[in-house]
Amino acid sequence: MPFAKYKDFDSFYDALLPAEQPIVLRLRELIQNNFPELRERFGYGVPFYHGHARVCLIYPASVPYSGAKEGVWLGLTRGNLLSNQQGLLQFSASRKIVGSVHFLSEEDIREALILEILEEAVLLDEEMRFLKGSKKNRFP
Repeated sequence: MPFAKYKDFDSFYDALLPAEQPIVLRLRELIQNNFPELRERFGYGVPFYHGHARVCLIYPASVPYSGAKEGVWLGLTRGNLLSNQQGLLQFSASRKIVGSVHFLSEEDIREALILEILEEAVLLDEEMRFLKGSKKNRFP
C-alpha cells in the first residue's frame, strides 16, 4: 500500500476518518500555537514538524503503516533521547528511537503533559544543532 501524497494540510485533513479529525486538528494547533518556529512538511503521507531536523509528527491510524487500528499517534522522532518523565512515550520492538503517544479521542490529549514533551523535544533539537559539529559530542 503506497503512502498518500498530500500537497497541503487541508487535503490531508479531508481524507481522514471523522473520529481522527478533531484529534489531528488539536495536536496541530498545540504544535503551531506553542512552537511557531517549527515548520510543517509532509513525508510518508503525514505532517512532520521541523526545527533544525524532524522534531515530531502526527500519524493517524487510517494512514498506511501507522501500526494502529484506530486513533492518532503523536510521534517524537528522537523520543529515545527524551526524559519521558511524564511516562507517556511508548516504544515498540521495531521503533526504538521514535517515541509516541496514542490518542483515541480529543479528550485523551492531556495538553500540559504533551506541551512538556514537545518543549523538551524542541530544546533537544536546538541542542543537537550546536553539538552536531563537535567531534567530541556526537548524538546517535
